[in-house]
Amino acid sequence: MNLVFLHKGRLYRAIAILLICISCGSPREGQSVQNGNVNAEREMLGSIPAKRLLSYWNGFNFKAKVQTVNPDVVEQKLVDFIALFPTVPDTVVQVAVHDMLKKASVEPQNFAYFLDKYSHYLYDPNSPMRNEGYYEQVLTYLTADETLPQEERSKYAVLLELVRKNQVGTVATDFEYLAKDGKYRSMHEGTKPYKMLVFYDPTCTHCAAMMQDLAQTPAVHNCIENGFLEIVSVSLHPDKDSWTGYQKRIPDNWINGWDEKGRIINDGLYNIRAYPTIFLMDGANVVLLKDAPLDVTLRYLVNLVSR
Repeated sequence: MNLVFLHKGRLYRAIAILLICISCGSPREGQSVQNGNVNAEREMLGSIPAKRLLSYWNGFNFKAKVQTVNPDVVEQKLVDFIALFPTVPDTVVQVAVHDMLKKASVEPQNFAYFLDKYSHYLYDPNSPMRNEGYYEQVLTYLTADETLPQEERSKYAVLLELVRKNQVGTVATDFEYLAKDGKYRSMHEGTKPYKMLVFYDPTCTHCAAMMQDLAQTPAVHNCIENGFLEIVSVSLHPDKDSWTGYQKRIPDNWINGWDEKGRIINDGLYNIRAYPTIFLMDGANVVLLKDAPLDVTLRYLVNLVSR
């Protein structure tokens, strides 16, 4: 989702310019494309879920400092706002988030408050609502906000680059790992329709609990046994002995490896902020889910194989 920073008005103008360029090739064909795209855009922004999201903050007094109103009420309002994101396309989320942040910027303390909460709910590894795709909309606003100091915008630009690594819809970065049989393998290897990539640390107690839950989930076991899924677990701990000593805790029907050269962390191939970090991919290694909570990942997987 490498989305361009666009306010609502700019979004319409950009679409109009794009459609004009298309129509230059063949007037009759271009006119058809233009009408179709404009109608689709109007339908998308005019849908009930989109209207609900785009008008969500209407009537909210952004000039009144949050701390003097009721922080708990405001925080819940933001949580309910975020909960509406999955009901609309990402382009609508972008317009809604950018518009909301622009309104919040009238009061610096409120602006800082909302930025902190967005980071907490959408980017904190421990948040059940975390979603880097949605947090990207916040970062694209901040990197383009010319009212912020350049140093601050540069900081957000670096973070945006990290967030955009291995996004949903892109082919996950390949890497080589040492498998427990002593052979080197490529992460892109595999012939199953779906792949779950699990980055872990053998010394992480949370990893042990979550990976045990994953191994004991009947749906996951059935997906592996029926040839729908393969799980590739890769230790990112620099000590080989830690990895080999942990192997007996990894199910036999998983692929277990070690990042011997430490490239995933040292070269920044993946944005790893906590363990375990889980990716769900299709057979072409296209990312379907990125670091989503385990329950979200399992529901998504079950829906895929039950189609």
